[in-house]
Amino acid sequence: MANFLFLNKRGQRADFSWLGSLEKIINKRFGYLKNVSIALLSDKEMKELNRVYRGKDKATDVLSFSLAASDELGEVLISVNQARQAAKEKKQSLKSQLQLLTVHGILHLLGYDHERSAQEAKQQTKLEEEILGDLAK
Repeated sequence: MANFLFLNKRGQRADFSWLGSLEKIINKRFGYLKNVSIALLSDKEMKELNRVYRGKDKATDVLSFSLAASDELGEVLISVNQARQAAKEKKQSLKSQLQLLTVHGILHLLGYDHERSAQEAKQQTKLEEEILGDLAK
């Protein structure tokens, strides 16, 4: 199986040793995916992107952008600082929060959107929980 998840830490410190396992889970569940780039950004960068693309002038934890390139599904952008804060608030590890944000972003690239309806939110949350459960095994 070829790798399709590519990580660019951009100087941020975070453990993504679990990414290979996530690739296997995603591949088994959805079949072969086009490449997905995962980039770790600063709060400043996330705030600017969130403002420009979503009209929200605040930093966010994750953004997903579909790409038109034939070999690219899209890009998942994650703020490590926002993930760290959320992990602390939830009394979880940074690793588990990064896993959630990565899965959440990938599901958006696959067409799931929790903001469209309560039903889609429920479906996306269920999938996230199943994938994270498999990843924890």
